Amino acid sequence: MSEIVKTIEQLEMLHYGNSLNYLSKANVFATSTTSGYFNTIFGAYAWMNLNLEANAFSILPKYVWDKSGFRIITGRATLNTTNGNTAQGGTAQSGTIAETAVPTVDQVSVTPKIAQIPFGASTVHEWLSNNSKDDIWGSLSSLRTYMAVQHKELLNQMLLADVEGEAAAASAHYTGTSNWETLDRLVSSDAEEDQTGGTYNDFYDPWDALDRDSATKYDATVESASGTIGTNGNLTKSVLITTLRKTRKKGGKDPNVLLGSHEVYSEIQEIFEPATRYPMGESLVEIDVNGIKTFNGKGVGLQVSSVYGIPIIPTKDAPSYATDTDEVGRLFGLDTSDKDGFGYPRLGIQIAVPTTYNEATRGTQGWPFTNGSFTEKGIYWTMGETICRRFNGNFKIRDISL
Repeated sequence: MSEIVKTIEQLEMLHYGNSLNYLSKANVFATSTTSGYFNTIFGAYAWMNLNLEANAFSILPKYVWDKSGFRIITGRATLNTTNGNTAQGGTAQSGTIAETAVPTVDQVSVTPKIAQIPFGASTVHEWLSNNSKDDIWGSLSSLRTYMAVQHKELLNQMLLADVEGEAAAASAHYTGTSNWETLDRLVSSDAEEDQTGGTYNDFYDPWDALDRDSATKYDATVESASGTIGTNGNLTKSVLITTLRKTRKKGGKDPNVLLGSHEVYSEIQEIFEPATRYPMGESLVEIDVNGIKTFNGKGVGLQVSSVYGIPIIPTKDAPSYATDTDEVGRLFGLDTSDKDGFGYPRLGIQIAVPTTYNEATRGTQGWPFTNGSFTEKGIYWTMGETICRRFNGNFKIRDISL
């Protein structure tokens, strides 16, 4: 015969073996809102709720800074016909040697620039983070991991800074920038300068050294989706094909990578609908310190989308004119190859000092006087510059709207 439970004490005896008044009608429960009972432990990691991609920085080849200048041939040697020869050098039998001719050569000087991202923590915070059981984030060790990634992101933003907005907001002539040179300025033209260069001069002159205000010899191929620079339009297959053709004729080859905003990437996907999207496929690429390289027939690398066999990389930092809410970004066709065989890429990043980490902490000689305070600091820095030795091998399609 089962025991009849009539009281809470009898229920406790049945389940616990004794009665300690664990339960009562007027009991008070300890909850997470009870003062002093609950302390949130967030843990040693901060999950990154940010997109810190650095695609432009990744795909550009990096090479050692060995000299601070280079020469560009900006004009072909031109034969005159005063000695009876043709302009192409055709000569009559027993004809006279033509007058000598040489190409036009320009000299370009560049200087490396420093990019930095410093960070730090108070000595008290650093000690508690490393020695106490307190729930603390923000020690140098945790910041070191995050800041290394953000340093690359900031370099990426330098490489993709918008020139049109800068020119429109200017109050004086352009005198250069402390940032690494942006692709938007390198891959531009005299026509773009004339149309969107603003009231003041030189905003489309790379390194504030090459004159695009009145000369076309440093031109890249710049096209507008609408056909008119400064007027927005839809990106079409015809615009893309025409731009590639013009670039091939000038640069001697196709660009080896396309770079654009995620919106432009989506537009390209829409252009090539499933029934007719054969020009859009996949390419096997490797991205390392030498930039982006394609591999045919090899089972290694990263699979990415391609258009007409050219890998296309989307990036969140692609430039657009900030006050033009209709423009969704620009599409760059970049030639980062060394087709000329000179040992230098046509477009890349020349590095004087590779990304370096330095810190001043309690373990550093001279601390805390080195910091001037009881803080512990770290810094990532890189010294280099974006260099283009062949402008006409690159293109830009701008004024793209959805």
